[in-house]
Amino acid sequence: MLYCAKCHGVCPDATAKCPNCKSGKLRQVDGEDLVLLHKADQYAAQRLGEEFDREGIVYEMKPFDGGRISYLYDSDVLPTDRMVLVRWKDYEAGKSVSARLKETLDEERSAGAEDFEEMPRKKRILVQIVSVFGFILLIMLVVYGADWAANWLRGLFA
Repeated sequence: MLYCAKCHGVCPDATAKCPNCKSGKLRQVDGEDLVLLHKADQYAAQRLGEEFDREGIVYEMKPFDGGRISYLYDSDVLPTDRMVLVRWKDYEAGKSVSARLKETLDEERSAGAEDFEEMPRKKRILVQIVSVFGFILLIMLVVYGADWAANWLRGLFA
């Protein structure tokens, strides 16, 4: 396997350029190299760090700077996302810990989703209509209030 020091990716030996960042500076991967496991949101990265500490896996978390995205946790890239890097010799152990944690996080998220109750369509439309009228009323009050305040100030100085 070849290692790209630019994006911390690993690719097959026959590769001329890194498939992630197109860098041509590839070398044989060493057991101590930190390689990209995947991208994780801030909460998942924190939980992964705790699990890696418990398992004795050497890791590093860096801010996500683009490039290859693993859709393991979330497909949206946020400024708080982290690149999870593990030592090459701990890569397989890191993948298994990550897979176990993914199942746990999926269970947590699905348990929270059970509490959510879908609003009936007619009620949702009624709420949207009332919200639109409330917003228009608020805008009208702000405009008329600003007009009244401007006229009052003009009357003071006239």
